[in-house]
Amino acid sequence: MVTDAAWLDYDKDGKQDLVITGEYMPVRIFHNDGKGKLEETTNNAGLQNTNGWWNRIAVADINNDGYSDIIAANHGLNSRFKATQQKPVCMYVNDFAGNGTTQQIVTCYNGDSAYPMLLRHDLVGVIPALKKRYLKYESYKDQTIEDIFTKEQLQTAVKLTATTMQSSVFINNKNGTFTGKALPTQAQLSPMYGITIQDFDKDGNADIIMGGNFYESKPEVGIYDASYGIFLKGDGKGNFTPLSAQQSGINIRGAVRDLSLVNVGRKQCLIVALNNAPVRIIDAEQNRF
Repeated sequence: MVTDAAWLDYDKDGKQDLVITGEYMPVRIFHNDGKGKLEETTNNAGLQNTNGWWNRIAVADINNDGYSDIIAANHGLNSRFKATQQKPVCMYVNDFAGNGTTQQIVTCYNGDSAYPMLLRHDLVGVIPALKKRYLKYESYKDQTIEDIFTKEQLQTAVKLTATTMQSSVFINNKNGTFTGKALPTQAQLSPMYGITIQDFDKDGNADIIMGGNFYESKPEVGIYDASYGIFLKGDGKGNFTPLSAQQSGINIRGAVRDLSLVNVGRKQCLIVALNNAPVRIIDAEQNRF
């Protein structure tokens, strides 16, 4: 599922290229050939192993080299969903119940085995045939995905993977490739959804404000509410230092879904779009950016 897209001229050939991303997807680059065609160059750009639960991307020159870099908001690390290249979060999609509909089973690794991230009553609720096998929670608790489903069921399933959960920046190497780097820990405390980039403190370097949270998750994984917005001060070399709320003035409560800077008269304001709450307007001049 594509969640965001942006235009950028990443190779400085004068033509706008496309970057898109989404859930269980890498950050994908499509090169503009100037003849009306966009050709995917994700692998050549070194982004083929960046599958995540990406929510938002933004484009800016964060290291002052004249080339566009990519800033990407992900699920974060403050979660039960841990992912690496060797042990990804996976989603299996198949008609496991044999009733003509599809079911989605999400798994995570514990040790060297992958286990479904759903409770027994949820599993048998959508696949009643498993109820006799797992009459009690005790019989279900140590079951891996391979124990529950046959090899044929898993082989015929659509398998989607996420290998990184960190919100990150991807630095343009000026040769058509990118190098990924995770943002500081304070930016990983919750899923991020809003990004705005500007030189807020007027030191000549791009800074980042991010916001997030997610309140609709199931009780067994908990809600994600650890973010109050984060200000990341850039050093002009692609590195960022988080500032406290006391230093930055950023203290946004709620589930942020987008951030945008607008000029209101002579003032610049930060517009914050929140789930189930009024739009919030922050006077940037009154904050300590």
